[in-house]
Amino acid sequence: MSNELKIEVYSKDWCPYCKKAKAFLKSKGLSFTEIDINEKDNYEVMQKRTGGKTVPQIIINDQSLGGYDDLIELENKGEFNQLIGRESKDLSTKEWELIILGAGPAALNAALYAARKGIDLLLLTKDIGGQVITTNEIDNYLGKAETTGAELIYDFWDHIAKYEVETVIGEEAVEVVAGKQGKVIKTDNGKEYSTKAVLVATGAQKRHLGMKQEYVLTGKGVHYCASCDAFLYKGQPVAVVGGGNSGLEAALDLAKIGCKVDLIELQDKLMGDEYLQERVNNNQDITVHTSTTVDQIIGDNKLETVIIKNVIDDSTEELDINGLFIEIGLVANSAFVSDLLETNKQKEIIINERNETGVEGIWAAGDVTDIIDKQIIISAAEGAKAALRINHYLN
Repeated sequence: MSNELKIEVYSKDWCPYCKKAKAFLKSKGLSFTEIDINEKDNYEVMQKRTGGKTVPQIIINDQSLGGYDDLIELENKGEFNQLIGRESKDLSTKEWELIILGAGPAALNAALYAARKGIDLLLLTKDIGGQVITTNEIDNYLGKAETTGAELIYDFWDHIAKYEVETVIGEEAVEVVAGKQGKVIKTDNGKEYSTKAVLVATGAQKRHLGMKQEYVLTGKGVHYCASCDAFLYKGQPVAVVGGGNSGLEAALDLAKIGCKVDLIELQDKLMGDEYLQERVNNNQDITVHTSTTVDQIIGDNKLETVIIKNVIDDSTEELDINGLFIEIGLVANSAFVSDLLETNKQKEIIINERNETGVEGIWAAGDVTDIIDKQIIISAAEGAKAALRINHYLN
């Protein structure tokens, strides 16, 4: 049926939600035509056809479906499969041997290893690719020189697809109930999935400053993903909080599209890789403020200004900016199991060398855990380790 479908995706190459939408379509085995809105008059044509101003915009057989969130909503309602001429399956009606939560490197590699061991497994995830899918440049994954996060995830997904792993995409686990005879995964879609074993590989998400107006103005001038929202501020004054790799990369990306960037770091020096520091320090459009914190975020309906404070002499400075990008690290996606599993101060799930948690039948792998090094290749290896231990447990 997919060969009869005409699927078009309006996108741009560095749009994270475009990458997620394409990953979702690929997970369904669907082919599509990608249309870059930066070429020719594609943006104007997209607006006329869809009424949308943001990307992605997905069109199937000339029917506009909207963006990524609209796509996932259709999937949750069981309407997407109807649209493409497939039957919807309720995968909550049986007991699984293993349910893997997540779809980043740890989860996908665990799924590969578990499938090869013949484990009856379900991959359940809110979306595909974790943090990796939004990474623009990757050159430290052996055998994949100068690739992108999206390309790497697509390759991962194509690999596990040959094993016909059952998946639920668009549902998020909100609770894990541990019983004597097995485990139950409850999701935000109101469903319950039964399983003998669980692997939590839900990764991590952006950390917040914890200021009231930060939350009030989220999406109204305050953002957590420069690669997602930088284009909204092309040629405008902005600020980036965070002197680690993500902050430096965000500052460079914003400067690349004509922004004047104030880069704010609490420590007395930048903390990212040396080559990124050198690029930032040599960029005349980036002003670095070290030993500095955000003191106030001002605005009601939109960001108006930001007050920064030097932590050494308490001096303050007002930044007249239109956008504030917060890039200060990650917090583990473990809230849904925080009452069940032991976590550390960073909310990371504490595991042993066998990826076991403190609850029998529940394992964890990747950036959601307390492993020291948060790297793609290490997360993938942790997923493989966990799957092998789970196979031993089930047998």
